[in-house]
Amino acid sequence: VKEGDIVTMCSATFGDQMWSTRGAGLTRVLAAIRVRAGPTVSLVFESPQQRKMKGAEVAKQAAAARDARERAQAKRDELLKELEADEKKLKKGKFLGLF
Repeated sequence: VKEGDIVTMCSATFGDQMWSTRGAGLTRVLAAIRVRAGPTVSLVFESPQQRKMKGAEVAKQAAAARDARERAQAKRDELLKELEADEKKLKKGKFLGLF
């Protein structure tokens, strides 16, 4: 544990589960540790360097999701144009090519 590290998870009140402490504040984390049933508490720390790497990864994932949404919207627009063009052709032409 080094100065600047942040507690990101701590042991649940009961059992082996880990609870996220992001955004919980120091008083809540300390309360969770105090009420822990059992003699040991597990903590997960995150260094400032890990936080920066994680932030960059999240930004990259958000950009990829945004690009995927834009590509999907472009494909929907293209398919809609094709559908409208086909409907215009059907309205101009004969009914099923028979009449």
